[in-house]
Amino acid sequence: MQASVKSIRALARGLDVFKALHNHRSASLQELHDETGLAKPTLLRILKTLEEGGVARRSSRDGRYRVSASVRFFGQNLGMEDAIAEQAAPVLDRLCRDMLWPSDIGVYKDGAMEILESSRHQTPFMVNRDRIGFRVHMLMSAMGRAYLAFSPAAERRTILTRLSRSGDPYDHAARNPSAVLADLARDRARGYAVREAGYGRWGIAERSQADAIAVPVLQGKRVLACLSLAWAAGATTRAEMVARHLGRLQDAAAEIAGRVAAPEL
Repeated sequence: MQASVKSIRALARGLDVFKALHNHRSASLQELHDETGLAKPTLLRILKTLEEGGVARRSSRDGRYRVSASVRFFGQNLGMEDAIAEQAAPVLDRLCRDMLWPSDIGVYKDGAMEILESSRHQTPFMVNRDRIGFRVHMLMSAMGRAYLAFSPAAERRTILTRLSRSGDPYDHAARNPSAVLADLARDRARGYAVREAGYGRWGIAERSQADAIAVPVLQGKRVLACLSLAWAAGATTRAEMVARHLGRLQDAAAEIAGRVAAPEL
C-alpha cells in the first residue's frame, strides 16, 4: 500500500527552495533559479507561500530572500543578527513612513558597526543608499558612538584599545582615550549619540552628505544593536531632528528589543 502513495510535486519543489535558502545566508531570485532550476514565476509563487507561512522573508532593503529567524529546522539555529534584522524591518518601515527620513539598524562586528537592515530605499529624500553589510566607523558614526556610549565599561575599553592600534584615520581619536570617554559620557547622559563633524570627507564614507543621531537597542545592560536616523545635511538642524524625532526613535529601539528573544545564557 505504501508504494502506491504518490509524493506531492509542489511540496517537493517548495522543500527544494527552502533547502536552497537554508544553505545560504541570503539569496536572490536569480541565485535560487540557478540552484534549483525552477522557473522564476514558479519560484515567486513558492517564495510567496513560504513568506505567508512564516518560514522565509524578503528584505525590503536589498530584495534578497532569507530563512525566517523563527525557523529552527535541520538542527541549526539562525543567528541573533538574522532575528534582529527580521524584527527590526517592519519597525524601520513604519518609522520612515512617519518621519520620512530613513533609519538603519546595525550591530558591532570586528571593530565597526555593520548595517543589518535599513529603510533608505523608502525615503523620498536623497540620502546615501548604503547596502546591507556596509560597515561604518565606531568613533565617527552616530551608530558606533551610541554602541560605545552604552556598552559595559569593560567592553568599551576593549574596543577602544583595538581602535587605538588601527591604521585607519577615522580610528585615530582612540589614541586619546580620556577625550573619547568624556564625549561618550556626554552621549550616555543625554541618551543618544551624533555623527561626528567631518565624517565623509575621505575614505570609506566620502560619498556621504548626511547627518545622523543614534540610540542603543538595549536588553538589560546589553547593547543588541543601534538604531540611527539619518537626514541630508543642511536640510534641517540637528536640534530640530532631536526635538521632533528622538522620542520616537527611542520607542522604536525599545520595541525592537522587545520583539527579539533574549539570547540563551
